[in-house]
Amino acid sequence: MFAVCPKCDHALPPAQRASAEACPACGLIFRKYVEAQSAPAPLPLRRAAFTIEEDDAPRYDSRTEAFFARILELPPEGRSPRLVAGAVFWLLLAILVVRYARWDIALYDEMPAGFLHTPMVPFHEFGHLLFMPLSEFMGVAGGSLAQFLMPLGFGIYFVIWKRDNLAGWLMLWWEGLEWVDLAPYCYDAKIPTMTLLSGRTGDTGGHDYIEILGTFGLLNQARGIGYLMQAFGVLLMVLALAWGAAYVWKLWESRGEKGFH
Repeated sequence: MFAVCPKCDHALPPAQRASAEACPACGLIFRKYVEAQSAPAPLPLRRAAFTIEEDDAPRYDSRTEAFFARILELPPEGRSPRLVAGAVFWLLLAILVVRYARWDIALYDEMPAGFLHTPMVPFHEFGHLLFMPLSEFMGVAGGSLAQFLMPLGFGIYFVIWKRDNLAGWLMLWWEGLEWVDLAPYCYDAKIPTMTLLSGRTGDTGGHDYIEILGTFGLLNQARGIGYLMQAFGVLLMVLALAWGAAYVWKLWESRGEKGFH
């Protein structure tokens, strides 16, 4: 079969070349060597295809760059209506942010766009029921906690699972609104004058923030904490507008690309 072993270059005697099954020097089995040389090599081909896919994938120099690329990712289709909706929402919400920043929470009856408070009430009341089994304190705090968690949960759902960054920045704005909405409730805890859903004021009982702040000995700081809640909520709204502006601008820049219709 072989005059010289392909592995160790050992010269076989002429009488053994036709019948030798293995090299007497290194033990190489000639039949297996021939089979290995003629066998197809599918794995390298699949690896090559995989390498091409890796090369096509976007690469980022840092996690920060990857993060911003992710939250500004555009959908493959339907960009035109998102551009229009995003621009309209951004303008309206920017006006509201200015009004919320200038609003004195002591005048809770004069809250800008007060109708936005109404859809928050069911989540607040449901939160009391949801967290009540954990403890008496959690039952009281659960109303506010539910308000904070609602837009946060929807935001994570839209951004992570639906990859919808338009809804994502709107939910961040709504998260800020929740803090602003609860700020006058906290402010009122020191000297209760706000009429609650029960039709009474908090001095007769049933005031969440009298219970919450009282538990931590912070009742005398209720008004300052209320203003801090308002400031934090406005900050979240501003961050949402910055995200929304970058997203809308990127949509605008993609007008000539495929999927913009």
